[in-house]
Amino acid sequence: MSVEHPNSFWRATANSGRQFSVLDSDRSTETLIVGGGFTGLSTARELSSRGRECLVLEAHDIGWGASGRNGGFAVPRFKMNYSALALKYGHEVAHALYLQALEAVDSVAETVESYKIDCSFQRNGHLTPAHNHTALAGLQADVDWLRSRASDSTARIMGPDETFEALGTTVYQGAYLDPRGACLHPFNYTRGLAHGLEARGVPILTNSPVVSLHRDGDRWVARTPAGAVRAKSVVLATNAYTQPLLPKDDLSRRVVPVASSIITTRPLSSHERKKTLPCELPVTDTRRLVSYFRILPTGQLMFGGRGDITGRRDDPAVYRTLERQLALTYPHLKGIEIEERWAGMVAVTLDSFPHIGKLDDNVFYALGYGGRGVALSSLMGRRLAALVSGERIRPGPMGDDNFTTVPFHAWRRTGMRIMARYYQIRDRFER
Repeated sequence: MSVEHPNSFWRATANSGRQFSVLDSDRSTETLIVGGGFTGLSTARELSSRGRECLVLEAHDIGWGASGRNGGFAVPRFKMNYSALALKYGHEVAHALYLQALEAVDSVAETVESYKIDCSFQRNGHLTPAHNHTALAGLQADVDWLRSRASDSTARIMGPDETFEALGTTVYQGAYLDPRGACLHPFNYTRGLAHGLEARGVPILTNSPVVSLHRDGDRWVARTPAGAVRAKSVVLATNAYTQPLLPKDDLSRRVVPVASSIITTRPLSSHERKKTLPCELPVTDTRRLVSYFRILPTGQLMFGGRGDITGRRDDPAVYRTLERQLALTYPHLKGIEIEERWAGMVAVTLDSFPHIGKLDDNVFYALGYGGRGVALSSLMGRRLAALVSGERIRPGPMGDDNFTTVPFHAWRRTGMRIMARYYQIRDRFER
């Protein structure tokens, strides 16, 4: 049964396009991809470029999940600073992760170009402002590490005055600027890629949830309410919407689904535009409960962060914390009319890394982006295609080693609410 897309700015400004088909009979393919979001479509894109047969099953419509609801930021860094990664894993591993982060954003840019996707793609840079002096010192350590260990002097630190001139707010102590960051219209990107793949012969079947997966000889059989797909290999690309499909499948208990909420203001006046994010770059700050924002092509300010942990309520009251944070960041916008409010689920892991691996014989997965999925999912799609093709990969900390279940997973929502409140208090007192 079709589930309507949630209201959002992306949905309201989406390109027109024909609908995708539904699985209504039994099919067979070499590789079945379960999930038609960033990860699944990126995997199909890479397999298609290798000349390998694949088929995508999406439980709802393309762009229904977080891939069509997120902020649209492609950030060339992980949540943890490179300097901190070097201390934890060593310089060699940190350098490999740095190269993969750049490859991830490059992959998105290359996909947009190759498939001629109309998604307002811009690669003018990304800002990471520091909410306190400790965070700024960490960003400075990042710049120093990149210069000394990666011979990369592209990213730089902006001081308080330059940060104020760029962001139009005094709440930050400085900022890390990487001109290789990008942003896009995620709904148009997702659907544009799906249509492009379909035009190249990849079946994209929607409103076809996989309800069971079992082995039948040398093939896997995935059943939906209206049919089944037989495949040699299976890729699970369902991220925060992952449900157990195999008898000993604990994948869904290795991540915690958390709602990331977004609001958009009415279009800003020319006076307001001069005072609000003058640089017009996408911004993701260093708070534990991250704030991220950007100016949209319509002149509206998009502001995202944590709302209701479960993401299940449409009540505007859920977004009041977000609106208060907007007012703290830009006091001149306090009480401004909010035109859209929406949320999407992200999958959080214990180590803040996405993970890729093998769940069973010829059953592979990638998930756990924690809000960094626009770019990293494109990277994971490449890696999943390599695994399906029988190649070895070196994911480092993003592999399945030590990717264990979350303790007390059944009480995850209560725990997340407690931690969210704790982080909120710490963020407030560390300003």
